[in-house]
Amino acid sequence: MKTMKKIIAFSLCLVMLLFLTACSSNGDSSTGTDASNGNTGTQTDGKVDKTGTAGDGSAEAGGETAISDVSGTLKIAGPGLFTTVGETGTTDLVTGIQLPGYDVVVKRWNELYPNVKLEIETSPWDNWKAVLQTSALSGDVDVLLHGSSITAIAEPIGAYLDKNPEMEGMFSMLAMRRTEDNGGDFSKYIPYGLTVTANPLVVVIDKQIFEDYGVAVPEASWTFDDVTALSKKTTGKDPKTGNETYGISMLAAASANKNYIWASRGFDAPVFQFGKTLKETKADFTTDATKKVLNYITSLYAFSSPDYLEGLDTAVANTADNNLAMRITESPIDDYNKLEAAGLLDRFMFVPLPAIQSGANAGNTSSHMGDWNMAICNTSKEKDLAWEFIKFMVTDEVVQQWLVDCNSIPNNLSALPKLKENMKPEYYSALETVLQQQPLEFSASTNECYDSGNFGTFANDVTSILNEMFVGNSSADEAVKFVQKNLDDYMSSVQ
Repeated sequence: MKTMKKIIAFSLCLVMLLFLTACSSNGDSSTGTDASNGNTGTQTDGKVDKTGTAGDGSAEAGGETAISDVSGTLKIAGPGLFTTVGETGTTDLVTGIQLPGYDVVVKRWNELYPNVKLEIETSPWDNWKAVLQTSALSGDVDVLLHGSSITAIAEPIGAYLDKNPEMEGMFSMLAMRRTEDNGGDFSKYIPYGLTVTANPLVVVIDKQIFEDYGVAVPEASWTFDDVTALSKKTTGKDPKTGNETYGISMLAAASANKNYIWASRGFDAPVFQFGKTLKETKADFTTDATKKVLNYITSLYAFSSPDYLEGLDTAVANTADNNLAMRITESPIDDYNKLEAAGLLDRFMFVPLPAIQSGANAGNTSSHMGDWNMAICNTSKEKDLAWEFIKFMVTDEVVQQWLVDCNSIPNNLSALPKLKENMKPEYYSALETVLQQQPLEFSASTNECYDSGNFGTFANDVTSILNEMFVGNSSADEAVKFVQKNLDDYMSSVQ
């Protein structure tokens, strides 16, 4: 069976390369470089089963032939991993780990496309949307780093995916969005790019605190009631150390709306009924299910550190002085590396958030994922070539290894064994669960329970009302009325 999988993977690699044909053809900037030449997925009863394969990737192992009859220049710009590691690499100041630069990617690309020049202009996350929008308007960018979030300048890639059926089932998620600008049907998801790396939400468990309280650590099959019960049991004075401990640290109060995303998924509390256009879409934030979500999140605040609201409760996280029994994180690889550097891997573990209680995805974890994606700029004159670069970033074996070496989680499911080799099982298994169970069409930015891009101040309103509920300044009934009024006002302006 293993031999057959290798043969299939190798065959797919050759097929993909044969598909690469000549193309006619698309934050303040901190650094720039001229990098010149030198599963099928099935879903049954809400459970997603994904498999994926990618070619070997290395010229030496796979014997690929360089595509020299394609020439041109690709301009790549935006924030994310390229900015973090830089062209020649960097050293993580906390862990001391050396991260390779994106020159690894450039070198590999030049092996395959010796006559296609890459011009990479990296930018930080500050004001990145404005930077990309300016570049798009001037026609000065082909590949948008994290650009699928800006649908006004990103090219929908459905047609490209249709031409590359060998990519079906490869990924944990796609960069899906809802917009009536393309496709004419706001009720449908449209892929605006490919996700390169994923950031799964998981819970960091301090096994030592659980042991001190005589409480069993949670398993992947735990429930939302278990979260509450365990938070309560591990809040107080540690029986062995005498130190104050707190049962749970949710995602930061400054972005409490992110807690609403996972909780609303978990309780299956839809807010939006999407129509063919935004005008036809209905929004109801006043349901009992919504109130249940708000009250649930607020109930966990009782077991949080008094420093949570100020964002200071995680100051001693990943250290021997940690006082948080459970902590939700959206940067699991960073946490893992910090724990490893501190020699604390045996003390902690990861678990996914509890399963969704009902609906189409019942039984799958409620953990959602963030991502780093790439999109084709819709003003580019090299759109086909831009697609080839993006496809290269998510399928090439050398690049997948580079992503892992850069402390990132590849979105290509076939690259998970590379990640598994670098992690202890009690950490890796939680990440794998989230990656395998994430519905391909799910977007944390726009879904039936939550939408941060199409409904005015909705995301900020959710954060505001949760923080007011945390300190007792608002009830669930008052909170839903506040958000609903703003939704109604926004929808009236649209209609």
